[in-house]
Amino acid sequence: MTPFTVIGGFLGAGKTTLLNRLLRADTGRRFAVLVNDFGALDIDSRLVVAHGGDTIALANGCLCCTIGDSLVTTILALLEQPDRFDHIVVEASGVADPGRIADLAVLDQRLARDGVIVVVDAGSVRERSADRRVGDTVTRQLAAADLLLLNKTDLADDLPPLRGWLSTQSPAPVLEARHADVAIDLLFGLPRLGGAAPADAPDAFASWSYEWAEPVERGIVLGMLRTAGVLRAKGIVRFIDSPARRSVIHQVGNRLDIVDDEPWRESETSRLVLLGLKPTLGMLGSLQRE
Repeated sequence: MTPFTVIGGFLGAGKTTLLNRLLRADTGRRFAVLVNDFGALDIDSRLVVAHGGDTIALANGCLCCTIGDSLVTTILALLEQPDRFDHIVVEASGVADPGRIADLAVLDQRLARDGVIVVVDAGSVRERSADRRVGDTVTRQLAAADLLLLNKTDLADDLPPLRGWLSTQSPAPVLEARHADVAIDLLFGLPRLGGAAPADAPDAFASWSYEWAEPVERGIVLGMLRTAGVLRAKGIVRFIDSPARRSVIHQVGNRLDIVDDEPWRESETSRLVLLGLKPTLGMLGSLQRE
């Protein structure tokens, strides 16, 4: 399984500084780091071995990707790469709930939730938490943490009261730093301490399957695959227009591949499995829930 870590924290806390340190570190592990914008990263050009569109490949084996239109699609596409990465790290936006992003690990059995790191600005977090406009966002982020990285400690007037206050907001241990300078190995393999996922979080997704004993119309299958909210699909199907061959179906997000494979074996049955948003798949009434 591929460990899956989320780095969150309010705007300006130091998430990007931490990610820069991660990408430059020589840990012996190949990280795939998903960010909102390359522009904020300060990647040494001497480390870049390839730069194409929405990805930057580094000499240490790490890859930096922009999230693009769909975080889910980007994660699933990484899992489909033949040379899989050792760890996937996602940068949450400054106003996002990192705990909900971490719960995306339920999407695929190849993912393992490895923890939520929330970067905290020691100089401003208490003021932000009391702000009626953003306070709820800040406290929700703190509550989601499995590890609090208390950054910019040089800007805090009095650390002991701040540590005490943080303990009332989150059960997570606190790692103190300046300029997000921490030992990278301390960030991974975290036990889950942040707020438990809402009871309905995994229930937002569903896996459905269908079997056909006889050859099936290609248009019926394509209609299912093109339904909005289908995130992933796999199957081997016998189509009416090519009954002598096995058609192997593989879909991640909007990318769909259908390849005619080996001759069809009479002992086989066509089978299609979809993973997607539960309300969407629920509309496909002809499917039988797996």
